[in-house]
Amino acid sequence: MKGKSIRKLKQKEKRIEKINRGKMVRFNLANSRVKYKGCKNVYGYKSNIHNLIYKDAKFENVRYQASNITNCNFKNATLKGVDFINTNLKHTNFKGAKLKDVVFFNCNLKDVDFKDVQFENAFFISTGLNNTKNLVLGQGCICIKSYPKIEIGCRLRESISRLTECDKIYNYRILHVNLNKINMWNISLLLQYGEDNLARAMEALYKRKNKYGFYTIYSYKKFIESYLKI
Repeated sequence: MKGKSIRKLKQKEKRIEKINRGKMVRFNLANSRVKYKGCKNVYGYKSNIHNLIYKDAKFENVRYQASNITNCNFKNATLKGVDFINTNLKHTNFKGAKLKDVVFFNCNLKDVDFKDVQFENAFFISTGLNNTKNLVLGQGCICIKSYPKIEIGCRLRESISRLTECDKIYNYRILHVNLNKINMWNISLLLQYGEDNLARAMEALYKRKNKYGFYTIYSYKKFIESYLKI
């Protein structure tokens, strides 16, 4: 095996080891001619992705946080349960894609093309839309501009706050902004199940042994619906 191949293999092994230890590993790749298939159950922190081909790819339960995903081709791709958080998507192409349970929060969507996109339960939160291309807001797509003015009861607040003790929940900041502040943007999206039901689900999540993969709003919805047998 050549020296370059050995280095790549060692880098891959180190990356997998860090991921298995719960470490956040950055993904960097640009200008590849390979057609990528997508991914599932991934947390991408400060990923740098430029000019990649994800045509017809499939993504599920993926969160991109503070990332750059520019000039990428997601034509006819299927994105299910993908959160783009504080992410630069400039010049990216979603033509003909299916976006279900997808969240764009505080994203740069300059020259992003949404022609013929099929939206289902998609949210644009605190995200400017003036410089997008072919975006048609309507059924299956909601734009939220202002911070949710909601009050939650003691039981729900305590059940969410208690989950800060669980690193596999707290580290991804879906439910929490920090140790002392609940993420009301995301909680507002989960209150569709009712406050009492949500509190019960959060209490059950705290007791659950396997807390792997809670990276997105979608992952919480799946758990809540399974728990409530919806």
